[in-house]
Formats: sequence, structure tokens, C-alpha cells
Amino acid sequence: MRNYKNLIPISLLFFAILWLASCNQSVVSNPSGKIDTGKTSSSTNNVIVNNSTNATDSDGDWVPDNAEKLLWTDPNNPDTDGDGQNDKIDTNPTLAENFVPSVWIDGLKIKEILVENNVDPISKKIASDHLEVSLNNTSSKEIKNLTAYYKLSDLSGSTVQSFIVPLKNFVLKANSTENIHIDIKDWLNHFRADPNSLYYLSKNPLKVDVTVNAVWYKAATLSINKDAGWAELAD
Repeated sequence: MRNYKNLIPISLLFFAILWLASCNQSVVSNPSGKIDTGKTSSSTNNVIVNNSTNATDSDGDWVPDNAEKLLWTDPNNPDTDGDGQNDKIDTNPTLAENFVPSVWIDGLKIKEILVENNVDPISKKIASDHLEVSLNNTSSKEIKNLTAYYKLSDLSGSTVQSFIVPLKNFVLKANSTENIHIDIKDWLNHFRADPNSLYYLSKNPLKVDVTVNAVWYKAATLSINKDAGWAELAD
């Protein structure tokens, strides 16, 4: 797997694509395209259409959907890595480098991480592979305002990707354990993953590092390796 960050020709291609995407475009409304990215958004999403090529831009970041896969970015999230920069102006839109772990009191723990062989907790059937994190609150108070940070490292190459994911509306009750899911499902306690990340598009083995922050609590961290092979889908 190549490391795009270090290849000048790929960088030039990136900016060329963005320049072309910004030419001769109009905006149309897509009221039904709501996707929870963990960010506050308006009641409607804007879909940008290039009049000359009919290339759509579902998240309105001025990067056309057909280019997002080439750049490893999310066509439904204008800030793929969650670092606060729009994908168009971010020099590395899949590497969040401004995450700072919290250093307050103990009470937040990561009990377990799953990156494959997931099981649906209700049906007890095999679920599609995704990042699942089991969080434990050992304190006597509920924990709010949590943020997850995860890093994907290609163990067969040098490519590294990292993402910041606010756990919007998630509350970890006192003395409880609950799982969060980072994937492409729009369900309770599921938070958006980049569908074009290494996790979904690479069959190489990966190291997955997870850190979860919470206001007033010390960050919890845990790592796991994902075996070689594509992320498997449930039947």
C-alpha cells in the first residue's frame, strides 16, 4: 500500500481534482439525505452537481463523489477525519493530527475492542465487520461529551489513517458498560466511519488504536490487530 502523503505526483492529482470540482457547479437541495456524522448540521444537506460532468458531491465539500474513493475520503462527510478542516483544504484529509487525550480523573475504561467477528446483540447473529468498542464507567456519575479517536496502521506498508469521532448524544451511565459502533449504520450508538478508509478498502493486516476522551476523565486507550482480508459483510 502506498503512502499518498509522501508522493508529490499524487498530491498534484489531488489538487487538480479539487480545482476541476470547483469549476461550473451548482447546488441543489437533498432534504432526505440526512446522515449523522457526529457534527451539528442543518435540516437539509446540499448536494453539489457539476454541470459539465454531472458529477455529484453528496456532502458539499467540493470534492466529487467519484474522486472521494481515490482519496480515501467519505463522500457523505465534508470533514472525513474530524479535525475541523474541510476535505478540500485539508492537506491530508484522512489523518487527524490535532487530537489531545484528556488527563483528568480515572473512571473511564475500554474493556474490549472488536474489529471482526462482530455479533448483533439482539438477534445474536453474525454482524458485518466493524469497529466496536466496549466502554466501562467505573465511577458513580454518568459520563457525557465523549469523543473517540482511532488510528489505522497498515502492517504491510506505511499508510496510516486516523479519525476523530464525537459520540454525539451518547451517555455512559454510572457503573455500567455499553458498546459503541463506528461503522456506516445509522442506528442507536452507531457513529459514522469512513467507508473509503483502509478498514474497508484494504485487505492488508491492520493495527487499530482506539482512544476515548471524556470531559473531566482520563482518556481510555486500547489496541487490537485486524487480520488480513476484506471486512466481511453479514449474510
